[in-house]
Amino acid sequence: TDGQTGTIIVDETPFYATMGGQTADKGTITEGDNEFAVKDTIHLQGGRIGHVGVVTKGMFKVGDTVTLTVDAANRQNTGKNHSATHLLQKALRIVLGSHVEQAGSYVDAERLRFDFTHFSAMTDEEIAKVEAIVNEQIAKNLQVVTEEMSVEDAKKTGAMALFGEKYGDKVRVVQMKADGEEAFSVELCGGTHVANTGVISYFKIISESGVAAGVRRIEALTGNGVLEYYKKQEELLHEAAKALKANPAEIVEKIGHLQGEVKALSSENESLKSKLAKDALGDVMDQVEEVKGVKLLATSIEDVDMNGLRELGDNLKEKLGEGVIVLASQ
Repeated sequence: TDGQTGTIIVDETPFYATMGGQTADKGTITEGDNEFAVKDTIHLQGGRIGHVGVVTKGMFKVGDTVTLTVDAANRQNTGKNHSATHLLQKALRIVLGSHVEQAGSYVDAERLRFDFTHFSAMTDEEIAKVEAIVNEQIAKNLQVVTEEMSVEDAKKTGAMALFGEKYGDKVRVVQMKADGEEAFSVELCGGTHVANTGVISYFKIISESGVAAGVRRIEALTGNGVLEYYKKQEELLHEAAKALKANPAEIVEKIGHLQGEVKALSSENESLKSKLAKDALGDVMDQVEEVKGVKLLATSIEDVDMNGLRELGDNLKEKLGEGVIVLASQ
């Protein structure tokens, strides 16, 4: 009833349940004026699909005939990111080598995460090449074709199988190809995808890092996510320009001037500290005592840093010849 959370199970559903690194569909289940908001979709025992959520209006009971509506924008954005992981895997194999294999992935409507086998951090040039290849294939509007076939037939297509997955008699093969050309990407996959790669619009890698020995991780954005990313970068750029009292185009030049000023001030500061230390030299030499035939100079000096104390100590050693020197400052 209204406000209650629960799980609805139906005979047939268009909802995709979380599997293979792809997050589930969201949406609504309705019956007349009654409405249930689906927050998550999960696999249950016995091959059933559970729609987890909350009743936002009215009530539901066993035996109701309901209408299920998938959140189309969420499905589309998740599909963009999922299709992009297939393009990414192939691009990585082209740039880094055929040793690259998928070692895990996570795909939702916001972004994609792809783990793969590789022995070292990617260079900026390699990342740029991979990004360029993926965007090139997006621009080609490759058709995304899904077919169910036997494992043997799938092997003949050269499909890339997922790490550690167990497959039944029938598998789903996802191919991305242009008409009359060899497929760019062929993989076994049960997830949702775009109809053609052009729908993805843009692809941008935002990080590359190590997650385990011999395993790297790429995080990336697609479509509107890329536009939002650049919008935030632009806002940061304008904030930095405002702090520097400069136009965005002048930021690098302004930073160069500031670095020059900092260097000059630092040099001037060191000179002043050195002068202060030397000025203190005459005063402290009057404080030398002799203890059982050994010269001792133990004193504190105002406002001299560690390097200044070292320099002063060296100068005093030369003047003292031999003995014990203890210098302290605050």
